[in-house]
Amino acid sequence: MSEQNGKAGNGPRRCILLILDGLGDVPVPALEGRTPLEAAHTPRLDRMAATGLHGLVDPIGEGIVPNTHTGVGMLLGLLPEQAAELKRGPVEASGAGRVLEPGEIAFRANFATLERSGDRLFVADRRAGRITSGAKELASVLTDLDLGDGISASFLSTDQHRGALVLSGSGLHAALSDTDPGDGHTPSWLKPCRPKDEASVLAAEKVNRFIDLSHDLLRSHSVNRAREWEGKLPASGVITRGAGAWFSLDNLLASNGVRPVMVAGCNTVAGLARIFGMDTVRKAAFTADTHTDVRGKLEAAVDALEEHSMVFVHIKAPDLFSHDFQPVGKKDFIERVDAALETLDGVDAVFAVAADHTTSSISGAHSAEPIPALIYDPLAATGTGTAGINFSERACRTGSMPRQNGQEFLKRLVSSLV
Repeated sequence: MSEQNGKAGNGPRRCILLILDGLGDVPVPALEGRTPLEAAHTPRLDRMAATGLHGLVDPIGEGIVPNTHTGVGMLLGLLPEQAAELKRGPVEASGAGRVLEPGEIAFRANFATLERSGDRLFVADRRAGRITSGAKELASVLTDLDLGDGISASFLSTDQHRGALVLSGSGLHAALSDTDPGDGHTPSWLKPCRPKDEASVLAAEKVNRFIDLSHDLLRSHSVNRAREWEGKLPASGVITRGAGAWFSLDNLLASNGVRPVMVAGCNTVAGLARIFGMDTVRKAAFTADTHTDVRGKLEAAVDALEEHSMVFVHIKAPDLFSHDFQPVGKKDFIERVDAALETLDGVDAVFAVAADHTTSSISGAHSAEPIPALIYDPLAATGTGTAGINFSERACRTGSMPRQNGQEFLKRLVSSLV
């Protein structure tokens, strides 16, 4: 979009917020003690930071480690006190197109490589080698499974190893522990699902029943036999986390006269946007992996400004590189994003960059460090204009914006549209 498209000059300003998942990082030896963002050649981001506003953002609050759904949620208007109540399961189900009915509960679920030892299951790989094909076929045998007592289960495959598990029936409550052993890469024992209150005893029993039954159905599936023949890890089971029931969130942007839309490939983020009542733009090329069409997403964002006053664009890849201990790959991808920003040349819109959390390329996990962020208005030099700024975690420590949380950043951004 350019001024010729009718967006310039008249009427309220519009905005594109680019959310680079896991953008923040820590200094790594492979990059001579720099972070991937600091080491990346990013002339467009550097110019925007120098002539706009830049600073640090704690997505939820100082010292709090966000997840994707809570970190992105704060940038969509979630209140800090709501973050702890925002459960991943219903978000994943929403992203898969499933609106939970009263009495249903949902979980974020992964295909995983499980191995039985006696009466216990061992998690050899939490992501089944990041399975890229055959997941839908595997999920087809996990639909409407009868768990007894009128309870059924369905696994909804979304992308790669990711999915949502939905339990249906009466008497289900979601105060449940995770069976996923955690974010680490070290193989470990599967955790049994345990109830956190008396009302959730039945649901815990059915989750454990589903995990046993799904392992029996998946371990000899033809997809997994083929994977093992090819030397790949089998997707021989399912692990769960983030149990919750359906809920909705007020769209604070809409209540302030902002019509938002989300451009995303990540199921979690698309689901979250739907819970907030937002429109979504999804295409086959808009994946949640490192091969996503960055330029296509930005072009879709520009097109979306025709009918929306605020466009969110989510890109998952930086986070994935950190989880897989690939800081150089993360640096290279950030450079790819910077090059694609030429798509915005001539666009009359405020442009901002933020992230949902920091992901360390050393630990492979999310961390509580604040994330770098910027706001750039092509029609107003709102910052200091300091030459030589390298948009990075280090530069943002002394940037032109005060340190703030994700919702405060969003409010600052919305105020720039008036």
